[in-house]
Amino acid sequence: MKMKNAGPIDLSEYQRLGIKTNSTAFKRCLNAGLLNNIDESFVKEVQEYWKRNYGKSIDPVLNIAFMNLTGSKEIRIKPRQVLRKKILPLFNDYDMSLGYQDKNLYDIMINPGRSPETVLKNVNGTYFDANNNSIDTTEATRILLRYNTDLIIKPSRTNNGKKISKLTFRDGNIYLNGKRINTQDLDRIYTKNFIVQKAMEQHPVMAAPHPSSVNTLRMYTFRWNNKITNLPSFARFGGNHHINDNMETGGLCLGVTDTGKFLNVAVDDYMKTYSRHPTTGFCFADLEPIPKFDEIKQFVKDCHKSILHLDVISWDIIIGFDGKPIFLEANFSGPLWMGQFITQRPSFGDLTEEVLQFVNRELKTTDPTLMKKDRLKKQKKEIDELKKQNQKLKEALEKKDNELKSIKGI
Repeated sequence: MKMKNAGPIDLSEYQRLGIKTNSTAFKRCLNAGLLNNIDESFVKEVQEYWKRNYGKSIDPVLNIAFMNLTGSKEIRIKPRQVLRKKILPLFNDYDMSLGYQDKNLYDIMINPGRSPETVLKNVNGTYFDANNNSIDTTEATRILLRYNTDLIIKPSRTNNGKKISKLTFRDGNIYLNGKRINTQDLDRIYTKNFIVQKAMEQHPVMAAPHPSSVNTLRMYTFRWNNKITNLPSFARFGGNHHINDNMETGGLCLGVTDTGKFLNVAVDDYMKTYSRHPTTGFCFADLEPIPKFDEIKQFVKDCHKSILHLDVISWDIIIGFDGKPIFLEANFSGPLWMGQFITQRPSFGDLTEEVLQFVNRELKTTDPTLMKKDRLKKQKKEIDELKKQNQKLKEALEKKDNELKSIKGI
């Protein structure tokens, strides 16, 4: 079935196939032109597979979009909401994730061995030096002014790429993005909970598409059957000359094979594809393979050994100038669903079937703890529903009260 490319969109055609047309995934896929061709027999095959292994039918929008993008009829592509609200909460204890995700605790909680040199920390408004000794603002300023090289400052409890900036030094003064500041200004801008680190020199292969940003590998690991394994990975390249590589700020992502070779087509946050970087014009097909990729894969598996409460983790890894991996961040709720399009592979690969069967069994007896953001959304939805019910009861009581008054002739 070929969908119309022009004129009003008939959402009922999509809804008939089980697609939730109000979802983020549907809107992105539709706008990216990834729902133009629909094979209904393939959709039927998808539903049969998921009912057999997961026990339920699913929204097939990502399977259809994946087919339009790659030409492959991949039944194992997982829906965004199933991954986020069913699969990941079963493997990750999100009550414990808040402690692990604080960048100021990485040296204590993970101790990865190779990471950017920490210059300064701010935890709940208190400054700490690189050895975790608490210091006052005057000493914090002295520490910063000892450096004559670029530093990176960023919030320590978020991973959305916002407020990541460069600190530079000239004539005994501190500059943030070219503007002269002092530590009081940092307190005002970042409030509290941030970290300052030395800027890293990255490998030429990773720098090539967009040299302005610190570009990273997004590596996934999965603890399953008492073994930590690598899941499909991809590279993240910044855009628009930003210093960070986040998709939310204009970055692109490019799939990486298990041997460290890059795919030729990158994807942005809106699921649009690029063979060249839109800022620099760099051709992705010209990228050399990632050096020492097996060493990098082992590095993230070793890092995962320090995190016991979370079984699915995504790692942001810098490739140093020497080709060795440098730990940057750990994430526990990244867009694993989107990674399937970037890597052009299902998120759990050949483990998909047994993972889905496990999830199917567990969900019959377990109500998984959602991520904090999803819990708040769920609570708000429940409160809104109770308010509606309360309003209906009030209206019903008022109606009955008026009826009684009418009977009594009041």
